[in-house]
Amino acid sequence: MTSKIPCPLCGNEAVQMRDRSEVYLIKCQSCGDFQITRECLGDLPGERKLLPQLMKVSAFTRYRTINKEPVATLFIGTPRGTDGFSIQQIIDQFPTVPERKFKALQNLQGLSKYWGDSVAIDRKDYSIFFPEVNEEQPSLMMMQTLVEEGLVSGEVKFPTQLTVTEKGNTLLRDQAAPAVPIALTPAHQVSVNEESTPVAAQPNKLDGLHPRVLGVAQKLFQDGHYRSAVLDTYVALDNDVKHKSRLQYDGTELMQKAFTINNKKGTNERATILKVAGGDDPQQGAMWLFSGAVMGVRNILAHDHSIHPSEQEALEQLYFASMLFRRLDLAVNVEAERLMIEISQLRFRLDGTRSYSNTSKLKEYLAPSREFVEDELHRICFSKIIEIIKSPYFSDQNAGIELLLEWDTPIFEHITFDDHLELIYAIYTAGGYSYPSRAAEALIKNGFKPISSSLKLFQEHLLSSAEVFNSVLKKIGSRDNFFKSIAHYADLDFKIRFLNKVVEKEFVLSKHELNTLSYELNSTGRKDLKEIAEKIEKMNEEPRY
Repeated sequence: MTSKIPCPLCGNEAVQMRDRSEVYLIKCQSCGDFQITRECLGDLPGERKLLPQLMKVSAFTRYRTINKEPVATLFIGTPRGTDGFSIQQIIDQFPTVPERKFKALQNLQGLSKYWGDSVAIDRKDYSIFFPEVNEEQPSLMMMQTLVEEGLVSGEVKFPTQLTVTEKGNTLLRDQAAPAVPIALTPAHQVSVNEESTPVAAQPNKLDGLHPRVLGVAQKLFQDGHYRSAVLDTYVALDNDVKHKSRLQYDGTELMQKAFTINNKKGTNERATILKVAGGDDPQQGAMWLFSGAVMGVRNILAHDHSIHPSEQEALEQLYFASMLFRRLDLAVNVEAERLMIEISQLRFRLDGTRSYSNTSKLKEYLAPSREFVEDELHRICFSKIIEIIKSPYFSDQNAGIELLLEWDTPIFEHITFDDHLELIYAIYTAGGYSYPSRAAEALIKNGFKPISSSLKLFQEHLLSSAEVFNSVLKKIGSRDNFFKSIAHYADLDFKIRFLNKVVEKEFVLSKHELNTLSYELNSTGRKDLKEIAEKIEKMNEEPRY
């Protein structure tokens, strides 16, 4: 599944590629490509000591992307594998200023398409210059150093155009094997200097492969374990077909039963389970392609341990598997498709008196829908639950929220970034009516704990800019209740970040809103908020013209 999310390192919009593994692939214009574990993605927003230093991690991952090093996997705790790194480890081994200068020069050369190419740089490119914080000034200082030393030509500003000079290219050529490590030393090693190791494949040979193939095979392939890379990938393909079809078979039998053509009248043939677009020919073609993959690749490697594919053979087999994974993505489980159509046609009477019948009607479809892996099916289920929650009647809202919490898995594995935001808007709105939803109030007071992943995305979105903040306020209904909920129930890290933006007047509140926020902060009685509460109170006392 591919979706847009705020980058966990820089907050800018990024693309997240997800499958059923515990590691997600993130593609960010500012931070480059990196993988992050589910645990790290969930826990990182709460790590107050690490958050101000995430630009160092962004510089690290962007450098590896530009210079075509293996994609790093980020961990919140102890890393695993030679390309796994803990956030703290990256921060601790952040390079010195001379090392950063050389790496920034390498980045600019890596972005150049040819000798004398002018590289466009904007504010999303701070990480290229290895700043310690996500601010313009340190990046400008590094840019100025490179220009003053004649290594780069161009204007020192954002945005700008920079060109690596002949002197800069000479320096890079003369120090082609610098003492400075190009990548962090994995945590389980002692030395911080990394010697080049004879990996058998270049990372860019796998560019563009399906995320599932990358997740299974990339590390094995780069380490030269071609047989394992291919075999594990085709085993994963077999498992994914099994999950999507819900058939309890393996190998060739699984593929033929999953992709068989619909039975004709008067015959005993099985009906199609995974339908491919285009009719009988593409359907039969898919059946033989998937069957052939199992027979001609997986079975041969699994049964004959003397066979070891060459690098080129493994690469070709991985590309073939990537094509099959993409076809599997497009194939539709016929039963799931039927559920999607029927759920889409459900109509509710949201008048506050039919809450039980509405949710009972939807419940009949949610139970079987859980058994399927189709993203679209789960998003349709989610949209129907949201429809009930967005009713203006608190009885409907209560019923919808209770239904959501009962059926949250696997719905939350498949909804989009916008879906997460829409859910939080709906909860705040339901909790802000004159007769608020008790279920919404309970969620807010409990810090949205059952749906904390949605809240974290909402909070990062809210803090991203003043424009976004004002847009959010228009969507959530009662502002007074919203500010009250922040003062009393938000986690401390978000609360401080939000209040600082108010104090710095990045978020401009009316006098009434400042008064509400000041009152609610004082009523919490929290000593750790006393200083910032006093600043808010003083702002409230300032005259308005």
